[in-house]
Order: sequence, then C-alpha cells, then structure tokens
Amino acid sequence: MNTQKAVTKHNTAAEKTSMPSGEAFPLPLILDILKRQIAISGGFLAILEAEKEALIRMDVNSLISLTRKKEQELTKIAQLDHSLQEVARRILAWDENSRQRIIKLAELIPFMTREQTLTVKKYRDQLASLREKISSNNLINKSFASATLGYINDAISLICGEITATPLYSSRSLRTKSSSGPALMSREV
Repeated sequence: MNTQKAVTKHNTAAEKTSMPSGEAFPLPLILDILKRQIAISGGFLAILEAEKEALIRMDVNSLISLTRKKEQELTKIAQLDHSLQEVARRILAWDENSRQRIIKLAELIPFMTREQTLTVKKYRDQLASLREKISSNNLINKSFASATLGYINDAISLICGEITATPLYSSRSLRTKSSSGPALMSREV
C-alpha cells in the first residue's frame, strides 16, 4: 500500500508542479483550453472550405450563413485566448509586466515538468498549424471573392451600365472603348 501511495503522490506531483506563489500549476486548465482551441480552429477551417464552395457556386444565402458561423467561432476563439491569458497571468503573478502584454506559452515552460512541456508544445504546434491554414484559406477566399465581385461588376457594366451612360460605338460605327468601361473586354479586335 505504501508503494501505491508513493506512485500516486509522484503522479500528482508530476501533474501539478508548484508555482512561485505556492499554488499548483494549472496544467489541466491550460490543456483543456488548448484542446478546445484546436477543436474550434478545426471547425473554423471546415467553415472556410464550405465558404470556398459557396463562393464557387455564388450561393449568397450560404455565404451569409457561413459569415455568421465564422463570427461565432471567432468570438469563441477570442474568449479562449483571453482565458488562456488569464491563466498565464495567474502563473506569472509575480511579474508585474505580465498584465500589460501578451504572454506566450513558451514563458510558462520553466514552471512545467518535461512531460508537461512536451504535451503543451505538441498542442501549441497543432494550433499554430491550424491557424496558419486558416490564415491561408481566408486569404484565398478573400482573393476569390474580390475577383468574383470584379467580374460581376464588369458583367453588370457590360449589360446595363455602359448602354445608358456612354455609347459603345461612335457615329461612324467604329467601336470605341470608354475610359470607364469594363476591364473584361479585350482592347484588340
């Protein structure tokens, strides 16, 4: 029985390293926040993929719905980021400058055991990879949406804008291009 108590005591000590203030290191809370951020970021990546498909199909209703979902997920991510900062500030309570700046996970490593450090680094790397993919996909969607809007604007100008504003042909029936004409049409004939 003494061996079992010693193993339990060792496991508990490994899970909760003491902080300078004497409190137990809140690793389970940090890991929970990181796991939730990874799950939400994975879901956000799926929303961006759906958004790309909706952009390709020009499905406005889906785009509106996906925009709302993105806003909700971004709010959740921001709340989790805030929670993680609060936990980090508790750990670094002795550092008065920690209140005025963003604390990085790497700053918490001195308070962790080797196993804790490896686990946190693994989650941090997964989260960084997901956020990089999110940034890349968001940039692609933004670029695609901008190009699509440009084409739609050109098409509208071709269909109705230029007909009423400026004639496309001169009195000699030679084609002329107005300075505000769409970029979609070639200038060569």
